[in-house]
Amino acid sequence: MTPRTAAIYIFDGVEPLDCVGPFEAFISTETTDGEPLFETGMVGETMAPVSGVGGLVITPRWSFETMPEVDVLIIPGGSGTRALAEQPDIADWIAQQNDKVEMMLSVCTGAQLLAAAGLLKDLKATTHWNTYDWLRRIEPSVDILEGARWADNGRIICSSGVSAGIDMTLHVIERLYGEETATRAARYMEYEYWPPA
Repeated sequence: MTPRTAAIYIFDGVEPLDCVGPFEAFISTETTDGEPLFETGMVGETMAPVSGVGGLVITPRWSFETMPEVDVLIIPGGSGTRALAEQPDIADWIAQQNDKVEMMLSVCTGAQLLAAAGLLKDLKATTHWNTYDWLRRIEPSVDILEGARWADNGRIICSSGVSAGIDMTLHVIERLYGEETATRAARYMEYEYWPPA
């Protein structure tokens, strides 16, 4: 089976678990024969290392220019999203990728970047609990599912903050490959919070 390609956007001020939690879930997803079901990497605007919240330094695998066509793109959150939400070039890049990918996902305040790109109009969403009002200011039509771990619109799925990105990613794995595969990935990670849908 040809693996899907998953990319996770990283930037200065990214929340570490928003990106490495889903990364771990993707790389833990295998067939029963141990074949990987995702080719996964971090993507930055350039190849320069980024400094996440708390000082964790992450080096991208791809830049915007070198990223291959991907099936799944995750936009994480973190303090850096405040500045990025005001940058039209980032919104344009996200919107362009949305036209190409099978699924567009956000974690935490990554939802605000999806909204800034015009992707959440009249859709369900969630984000970190202390930024609901900010999301509504960007996209007043959004239906925020307060308290939900994730909000699934089919192609576009948003999760609430930090650890919820792992739950959303396992939900996506279940949708794409079935409950048994998602449960096997969760068990490999020794992640016991996630209940199958």
